[in-house]
Amino acid sequence: MKFLFVVGLTFAVASAQLGAPSPLTGDDLKEAEGVLTKSLATLASGDGPSYQLGRVISATSQVVSGTKYVYEVELVEGTETKTCTVDIWAQPWLPENGYQVTFNCPDGQVVKTHN
Repeated sequence: MKFLFVVGLTFAVASAQLGAPSPLTGDDLKEAEGVLTKSLATLASGDGPSYQLGRVISATSQVVSGTKYVYEVELVEGTETKTCTVDIWAQPWLPENGYQVTFNCPDGQVVKTHN
């Protein structure tokens, strides 16, 4: 009976971690920075906003229907730098608007989509 309890408890703890956000480091962080930089460039070449990446403070990823990246970053717009949370929900297989980018900054929230 103890064996079944331990196995069940182990499975429950492991299941709680599946799908949970994971902090990014090393190559995974570099890949996520690439996704963010590409999104910023794509949006800046369209109807904006026109942010440049100052630095990444932290980043996580989560497997959902696609990948959800959450960044705490410093964004540069002109001469102003601000700390924002940026969420990117990446579903690159979609034919249109496979990326939803949400900027949560001190001056408000902006949601944009792009391919």
